[in-house]
Amino acid sequence: MKSPQNSISFWNEHKIVIPFWKKLFYKKQTKTKGLLTPDCIPQHCSGITLKQIPIKSILFSTDLALIENSDSDAVLAVYPFPPSSKIMKALIDFADKPVICGIGGGLTQGRTALTMAQEAEQLGAAAVIVNQPFQNKDIEKIRKAISIPIISSISVLDFDFKKRIDSGVDFFHITGGNETCRIIQHLNLHFPDHPVIATGGKTLHHITDAIAIGAKAIVLTPPSNGDLFKSIMENYRRGISLIK
Repeated sequence: MKSPQNSISFWNEHKIVIPFWKKLFYKKQTKTKGLLTPDCIPQHCSGITLKQIPIKSILFSTDLALIENSDSDAVLAVYPFPPSSKIMKALIDFADKPVICGIGGGLTQGRTALTMAQEAEQLGAAAVIVNQPFQNKDIEKIRKAISIPIISSISVLDFDFKKRIDSGVDFFHITGGNETCRIIQHLNLHFPDHPVIATGGKTLHHITDAIAIGAKAIVLTPPSNGDLFKSIMENYRRGISLIK
């Protein structure tokens, strides 16, 4: 089997093939989710706990269709715009799994981020997450105002993790690209009481490396609707039709 080379390949690594007769006679059975997380995540991640639920796989998406059709344990709702309580409410109400809500980073800090954190908790968020540029003094204020976990995304090794921890962070989310494993290793060595989750990258190799070095849970970036439709349309063009 070839190593996955794009964002949709590892999602289809263990796609279940249902025989024709089962499709024909058992249509009322519960359908398998379309986006299946790699087996190595539930098998080898130790997980973190959010809302008393063990979390090993986290889908990085605000797309309702992708969330509905993923078997991930939780949702990471972060986007490159100011946080919105309307988006938080829609995702938390819709998802049948814990939602981690982004509340601040380079664009949003201070009082606005504090308000977003409080609203996220009231709406039922499982945790809130802040980006690397977020100031520690604001994390301290948020820690005093909410009881749900605070997660901090970090993308570099040259960072004062102790000050982040002292300000009230519960977990770290590592998004360091090629440096991800080095950062995870550093955190597990110097701050073993603070669990680390990691963005898994585009291949199974990246995911298994992060798990092996100590990531407790993996954040997965799903394929876009465009990528998914491209694969479907390529099959249609080859004359392949799937019985639903």
